[in-house]
Amino acid sequence: MRGLAAVCLLFAAVHRAAAQVPDEIRVEAGAAEVRQAGNRSRAAALFGVTWRRTRERLVTTALGSVTVARDSIGTAQGLLALRYQPAHLPNWRLETGAAGAMFGLNALSGGGNGALFSRVQRASRAHGLWAGAAGSVTNRMGHNMQTSAYDVGAWGEYKRTSGTVAAVVTTSHDTDLLAASGLPSRRPIGPFVVRDATFTLQQSFSALDIAATGTFRAGEGVSPHVNDRALMLAAAFYLSPVVALTVSGGRQLADPLRALPDAKILSASVRVLFLRRDPAVLQIDRYGAIALTKSDPEGGATLTLRVLANSSARVEAYGTFSGWQPVPMHWVLDAWELQVHVPPGPQRVAVRVNGSQWRAPANLTKVTDEFGGEAGLVVVP
Repeated sequence: MRGLAAVCLLFAAVHRAAAQVPDEIRVEAGAAEVRQAGNRSRAAALFGVTWRRTRERLVTTALGSVTVARDSIGTAQGLLALRYQPAHLPNWRLETGAAGAMFGLNALSGGGNGALFSRVQRASRAHGLWAGAAGSVTNRMGHNMQTSAYDVGAWGEYKRTSGTVAAVVTTSHDTDLLAASGLPSRRPIGPFVVRDATFTLQQSFSALDIAATGTFRAGEGVSPHVNDRALMLAAAFYLSPVVALTVSGGRQLADPLRALPDAKILSASVRVLFLRRDPAVLQIDRYGAIALTKSDPEGGATLTLRVLANSSARVEAYGTFSGWQPVPMHWVLDAWELQVHVPPGPQRVAVRVNGSQWRAPANLTKVTDEFGGEAGLVVVP
C-alpha cells in the first residue's frame, strides 16, 4: 500500500526530527461527533501532538494525530513541514513538506494517503501572498488514485484581526471519495475537477481566539455539477498561557488531496503547551526589552518601551497605563516601540511576544502585576 508506506516513512521522519531539541511541544486531546453523508453520527476520540523547532532561517514542524472510532472515520495522520527564509531575500519564504494518512483503523486494508506539497510566499510584517502546488496518491483496497492541486492566496492582519483568501483548483481520479460524500448521483468517467474559494477570518482577544472559515465550490467532470458551500467555526479560550479549551463545528467539504470525505463535525478538546521557547521571546531574554522615561513639562512623563524582536512577531505591552489591557506595539526601523504618557507616581508595565507570558523590561525592577505575573516598576517624579 503506497499510502501506508508514505505514513510509515513520514512517522520515521517525525521520529528523527524529534531527536532534535524543539522550541514548542503542544498536545491536544478531546472528543468529536462526525456525520458523513448517508451515515448516522459517530462519536470519536481525538489526540494530537505538534512539535516545532525554529532557527534563524528554518522552521521545522511535525504533527501527528489520531481519530479513534469504530468505523471508517478512524484515521491516523501525520505531517512534516519545513519553512525556509533565504538570507538574501528576507521577504520570501519557501515551504515544503509531506503528509500521510491511514484510514479505517479498524480494518488496516481500508486504505491510506500520501501527499507532497510546496509553496512560495512573499510576506511583509502585516500581509503577504503565496502560490503553491501539491500532489497525492490515495490507495483504496489496492487501487491507487492520483490527485493534484494548485493554490494561490493572500493574507493580512490589522491589530488583532487577521484574514486569508485563497483559490484552489484540484484535479482527482478519486471518484470513490465522491461516492462516500453522497455526490454526485452518477460517478464521473476519468478525472474530475473542483474549484474552491476559501475565506478565513480570525479575531484575537486577551484570552479568546475565534475563527470562521467559509468555502465555496464549483466542479467539472461530474454529473450533476458540484456547486456547494461550507462553513466551519472555531474558538479557543485560554485558561492560562499554556492551557486552552477549544471547540469547533461545521461542515468540511470533501478534500481529494487528503482523501477526506464530506462530513459535519462538532468537536471539543483541551490543548496543553508543554514546552514553548519562542525565538522572539528568547531574544528578549538575551538582549532585553527596555523602558525609558522623559519628563513632560506639563507633568508626568513619556514612557517609551522598546523590544528587539522579529518584524513578523506580534508584540504587545500592558500595565497601569492601559488599565491592564494589552496594547499593540509598533515596528519602528529595527525594533518594536510604544510611547505613552504616564502620570506621576509608581507605574507598572510589561511586554510579551506572540502571546507568551508577560515579562518586565530588563532595566526595571521586577514586581508582581494585577494577575500574579511579572511586571516592571517605573517611578515617575
